[in-house]
Amino acid sequence: MILAIAGLFSVQAAYAQKYGHVNSSAILEVMPGIDSLQIKLQAFQMELQAQYENMMSEYQTKKDKFDREVGTMSPAVRQVREKELVDLGNRIQEFQSGAQEDLEEKQYELAKPFQDAIQDAINKVAKANGYAYIFDTKTLLYYGSSDDITPLVKKELGIK
Repeated sequence: MILAIAGLFSVQAAYAQKYGHVNSSAILEVMPGIDSLQIKLQAFQMELQAQYENMMSEYQTKKDKFDREVGTMSPAVRQVREKELVDLGNRIQEFQSGAQEDLEEKQYELAKPFQDAIQDAINKVAKANGYAYIFDTKTLLYYGSSDDITPLVKKELGIK
């Protein structure tokens, strides 16, 4: 009898939990200071692009010179210059893959304070309003009966 009563209370407690959802992407788009993140990210991307273009220019210059002088080179000089071109080509490829990783890392680094602020606001809203679970709509495939707390989170962050 006692187990049945305890089971009834636990079932009722489970049904009493509140569920909410939030659109953190919509909040991020309107956060104060997000424009500076985009400007900094674009500046970093342009810096990487300039480095890439310098490397490509150097490669093209050396390749053109090699093509012009290949007929007058000794086999040893030709082999050394070919190796230089191959090495430079490899460095360019490594730079390209590393630049993409650097760009993603920079984006994460710049966005983290904004994402942390959103998460802190979500935590405060959830605790203040008694929510057991908050889901983000950007990864949620279906939500039925849950409250949209996006306006509450915006209010917590001081965003209108």
